[in-house]
Amino acid sequence: MLMLCFLFLALLLVFPETAAEGGRNGLVLWATVLVPSLLPFSILTSLLRKKLQGNRLCYLLLTAGILSGYPIGAKIAGDLYQDGSLTKKQAFFFSGAINNPSPMFVIFFVGESLLHLGPGKYFFYLTVLLSAVLGSVCFYLLTPLFRGRFSLHATSSGHSPVPNTTFSEQLDEEISASALLLIKIGGYIMLFSILARMIQSIPGLPSFFQVPLCGLLEITTGNAMICSSGIPHHAKIILCLAFTAFGGLSAAAQTNSVLRNTGLSIVPYVIIKFLSSLIALLLGVLLW
Repeated sequence: MLMLCFLFLALLLVFPETAAEGGRNGLVLWATVLVPSLLPFSILTSLLRKKLQGNRLCYLLLTAGILSGYPIGAKIAGDLYQDGSLTKKQAFFFSGAINNPSPMFVIFFVGESLLHLGPGKYFFYLTVLLSAVLGSVCFYLLTPLFRGRFSLHATSSGHSPVPNTTFSEQLDEEISASALLLIKIGGYIMLFSILARMIQSIPGLPSFFQVPLCGLLEITTGNAMICSSGIPHHAKIILCLAFTAFGGLSAAAQTNSVLRNTGLSIVPYVIIKFLSSLIALLLGVLLW
């Protein structure tokens, strides 16, 4: 890890213009897309979860994870696990099933702007969502292989009762916590955007190396590179399905930041997303 840090620092010093461009791209994405869409979801779902603690209606918050995009789905699953509403096995299942790119990103950016699928863009999104659910189902069925490592049937002891504070105080607290979360997410996005931009700038690196590397790091850049390549259109759809279902290491790092204090490991989530990517690849071949 130390060597990687020194290597990244050296790249920043040797290629300052490329690093600045990548950081600027990440900052624009964070400020114009993620902050307006994620901050309200993060504040409201946290407030509702505390109000509904111990109430079965709290499970309705899982639908908000599907609508909001990374990493709010994992945050909700982790918070419900901390409350004792979900077992660890259930928390891993839902963190993989509902923690996906937002419908707006998949449908209108990937499906419409990049792939030009027309009405098929909605079917494209449903395929990504189905892949995520099936990936979680596969992990759920394979849990006997991981039970000893992750204690998948354990249940959190839950939070202490919510302090008797005013709504204004609770709102201030959730705004502060959500703002800190968004700053962390922005940092991850900038770092991975810089890495993706540097990979694109490596002279002589063949596109069949650049595309998977960038897609593995960050799906926005990866999908754009796939769609600008000269491969057949159906192959672009299949590859975009696989990369979008995986989410990229940037999304995994964001997810890890919201799971770190919940007692949930990031490893099962990555396994689920890898399974989801394989399933999306298979569905892409069969359906497209």
